[in-house]
Amino acid sequence: MPKLKKPISTEQRIIARQEMFELLDAGELTIGQAIRRMRREWTGLSQSRFGKIAGLSANTISAIERDANHATARTLNQILGTFGMALTIRPKAVPSNTAQNTPNKRPQ
Repeated sequence: MPKLKKPISTEQRIIARQEMFELLDAGELTIGQAIRRMRREWTGLSQSRFGKIAGLSANTISAIERDANHATARTLNQILGTFGMALTIRPKAVPSNTAQNTPNKRPQ
């Protein structure tokens, strides 16, 4: 079992959160990987201890972090709620080169 790290500072967490959002948006990080990173780096808690706080079993936390579990929105919100976050739905980012070819824009 790996030794857990000391939780990061508030300033470090703000920077880490922005980096994590960018990686998620780019598809370079899964939700499970993001949850694992937040749990380990932000809280320094084991899966068992974190699971107790989130109201879930360590096995459930482990499966979600490995992306082995098809977690429900409710379960993900239980976990994300401990970080002051919620699962949301939003449009995908449109690459800047495609934005120029939208039907509502007149050719020049």
